[in-house]
Amino acid sequence: MAQGVTEPKNRLGLARARNFLSAQAEAIRKQCSKLKEYSFQLDSKIELRSDAGLGIDYEHSTIAYKFYDAKAIPDDYEIINDLKILLETYDHYIESKNNDEQDNDQQLFSLDEAVSRVIKAIAESGFYFEPWQIAAYITALRTKPFVILAGVSGTGKSKLPALVAKTTGGESKLLPVRPDWTDSSDVLGYCDLQGNFRPGPLLEFAREADEQRDKHFICILDEMNLARVEQYFAEVLSRIEDRQLAAGGGYESGPLISIALNESDAVWMKQGLPPNLAIVGTVNMDESTHGFSRKVLDRAFTIELSDIDLSVWERAVNGPTGITNWPVEAWYPRAARLGDLADHNGETKQIIGDVIQSLNRINPFLTQAQLQVGYRVRDEIALFVLHAREISSAFVTCGGETVDPLDLAFLMKVLPRIAGGSNAIRQVILQLLGWTYQGQGFGTEEEASPVTQLWESAGRRGSLPSARYPRTAARLCLMWDRLQSEGFTSFWL
Repeated sequence: MAQGVTEPKNRLGLARARNFLSAQAEAIRKQCSKLKEYSFQLDSKIELRSDAGLGIDYEHSTIAYKFYDAKAIPDDYEIINDLKILLETYDHYIESKNNDEQDNDQQLFSLDEAVSRVIKAIAESGFYFEPWQIAAYITALRTKPFVILAGVSGTGKSKLPALVAKTTGGESKLLPVRPDWTDSSDVLGYCDLQGNFRPGPLLEFAREADEQRDKHFICILDEMNLARVEQYFAEVLSRIEDRQLAAGGGYESGPLISIALNESDAVWMKQGLPPNLAIVGTVNMDESTHGFSRKVLDRAFTIELSDIDLSVWERAVNGPTGITNWPVEAWYPRAARLGDLADHNGETKQIIGDVIQSLNRINPFLTQAQLQVGYRVRDEIALFVLHAREISSAFVTCGGETVDPLDLAFLMKVLPRIAGGSNAIRQVILQLLGWTYQGQGFGTEEEASPVTQLWESAGRRGSLPSARYPRTAARLCLMWDRLQSEGFTSFWL
């Protein structure tokens, strides 16, 4: 009784396929103990006496076996009886597997409820985040597996992805970025003087995730802008954009490295970004760090965690929530591009239409500084809003005020691109501020003055409640204030 070997080898490569088959065989043996009564061996010690690769593959794939001596072949009755008990064991295994799948289907997974439990569990752990911040992070990660968490030091940027991974049954790995990283060797690996390949930590983590596709993995690049992201992360950024639909669901990329390796290291040449792996970068913007290029910003969702309430310090007590293991499919996006959406019901078309209409309104403003959004940003904003609809109850503040996902999408995908001190940037900010506040762009500084004064009187907070898009308008007020006082502005604190 054995497993097929061709599909695992094509999917995982030879070495990992053999490890996978051995692990599967060991798991299945636990359901086949009855075979011992008929003198079958349930171990990994079978010897097919073959030097060929296929024979070795089947040794790894064998679940149970029985040895017949060539000089003492049993009669037909015994052989038929052995085949019969094997078929009965196989049928029992298939029936048990089908029942397990049916039980899982009956226990319907509610994403909305699951996110609510995550929010409660994080509050009980003693860390403070607004519900909408957690909801925005989860939604961004479901939309695209590359998220940047920005903000002042000590706001929990590196803790949030680790907490979400822990409370959803996933796994996270912290990878501190060093200032001396100038290429991908510290991330993906390099060949030593003997010609042996030394895999980097991200490549190793990608392989670990690839071998456990039923679990979600998060790689946290801590202080990712201490070095120039475009230099050490170029290959990964490119692979994030060429992801294709994976056979088991989700999206996976092609190989991360392209250098020729020795045969013993060839498995690394096939390793890409699996569908169950996401990358989260944390950044502090100060004089010791590097800025981001458009290439990086266009490929990421940028979430800022700068709203601080120092009066909150007591651990929330809501009753035990514990860890809820999310099915890995819960992290998969509905599509990587709008053109890939499988369903086009009325509500979906309405949401996409509203997003496109809004982007068509602001693109003329952005065009003045050649900052207009393209198809990639359009698709990701629309998909973010679609995914947010699934957990709409979580997009609220601690005070119960609703937070508009489209407002957050503009804040994450449009404003980080704006930086400079030119007259074009001045016009972009003025017109965007007017549109996000009242639906019509401002043409003069005098028109903007009452809005910025209102923001000032409200304490320069991260939300301007009277605006159409409160959080985007508030950040534009801050950017305009900097431009007026310093002659230069950007999204980053």
